[in-house]
Amino acid sequence: MPCAFKRLPGRVLTVLTLRFGLALLTVFALPSASGADAPLATPDAVTHAVIRDIEFTGNTVTRRSILEQEMLVHVGDPADPVLIEKSRQAIMNLGLFVSVSATLEPRDDGVALRIHVKEKYYLLPVPKLNRNEQNQVSLGAEITLDNMAGFNQQLKLRYETEEAPGLSKGEIVSYDAGYFYPRLLGSAYNLRSNVGKEVSPAEVVSGVSLISLYKKEAWTADISLSRWLEPIGPSRGWQVGGGLVWRRNIYDYVSGLPTASFQDSKAVGISALVQHIDVADYLYSRSGIDYGYVGEYGSKMLGSDTHYTRHAFYYRRYFLLEGGNHENIDVQVKLGLSSGDMFFGDLYAYGLGGNKSLRGYDSGSITGNSYVLLNVQYLRPLFGYKPLRGVLFLDAGNAYPSNLEFHIGKLLWDAGVGLRLRVKALVKVDLRLDVAYAPDTGLTRVFLGTREMF
Repeated sequence: MPCAFKRLPGRVLTVLTLRFGLALLTVFALPSASGADAPLATPDAVTHAVIRDIEFTGNTVTRRSILEQEMLVHVGDPADPVLIEKSRQAIMNLGLFVSVSATLEPRDDGVALRIHVKEKYYLLPVPKLNRNEQNQVSLGAEITLDNMAGFNQQLKLRYETEEAPGLSKGEIVSYDAGYFYPRLLGSAYNLRSNVGKEVSPAEVVSGVSLISLYKKEAWTADISLSRWLEPIGPSRGWQVGGGLVWRRNIYDYVSGLPTASFQDSKAVGISALVQHIDVADYLYSRSGIDYGYVGEYGSKMLGSDTHYTRHAFYYRRYFLLEGGNHENIDVQVKLGLSSGDMFFGDLYAYGLGGNKSLRGYDSGSITGNSYVLLNVQYLRPLFGYKPLRGVLFLDAGNAYPSNLEFHIGKLLWDAGVGLRLRVKALVKVDLRLDVAYAPDTGLTRVFLGTREMF
């Protein structure tokens, strides 16, 4: 859950995204589900009986152990309706199911608790075709496999190429592979790892002339292990963890005058995580709170070329308005601080702008070594159709040259409208359209995506 933003080439208008078409076909091809808020169906006479058996149905892929570890009641416990409902909701919060219901059935010596789930699709191959405001085209593909082997593991592979914005007319090629295994082997530990490579031109330019051209290979890899402080019961509350981060920049001479501006360099650091999560998933809306800290500490003792630190704090709150109409007010606040250069010659640690921060500005166009960000959005279903929600949003923030020059009174802001279409048959897929306007530039930006902003 990184809070730092990479400095990326600007992408203002996405004209074509094939992912939207694929997900639309999926959502309309499936029958409608009754939703995630299925109440406990049981006569009053059996609510205080003893649970003699727990049955899980509908989980053709998901292992029984994944469901059991979220339960607050077990065989031999009283059939407490409150704990049963909390258990049902905890299973729904895994994000793997379209719906989860709980029923009690009388037995001679007590009751049987039956948990029925309706699983989502867990494989999503997506071709990608985008065009930005300079008519630069990016092509690629992404494959996401959720709930691998029925153990709630996730594997994500991505390949993408895009035209570079410089004078060399080259291209940027990116490869990424990520893996996440929550509750590793049924324990309280979560394992996460990622490896990526980006190949791009590196230029020295004077006026309109290209002086030097190099090929840059930027490698990244990280692995982390975190632990829930409550080892038994629902996956919520506090977790702490840490890991290792490795980055490597390699430059190969191509043409022009050799330069000392580009030097091979390496960054090695230790990461730290402290996080509190208590968010409920109601299929079309959310409620709850999520906040924490992510830090990275680079040292020459670890093999890094430089000493550096990065600190990222975040707070998210999802307010579900009363009335059962899936209306939300969502708030996100982020703060980033840094000291030292990760690589020799680095100018800035963070870049804001784009569809995940300040939507009225170009991606990575607002740079600095510290930043603050605020996002507020109001979501409401349209035309009585729960999966489709309209959005009003406000973004505010800025980046600053250093931690000492941090000034919260100097904020940039934008506002806009959007649409969200929840694809209930897929894991955490929301088709997203945002139109943002920045008053200080007078410019409007349009973004498409397949994930909620936060």
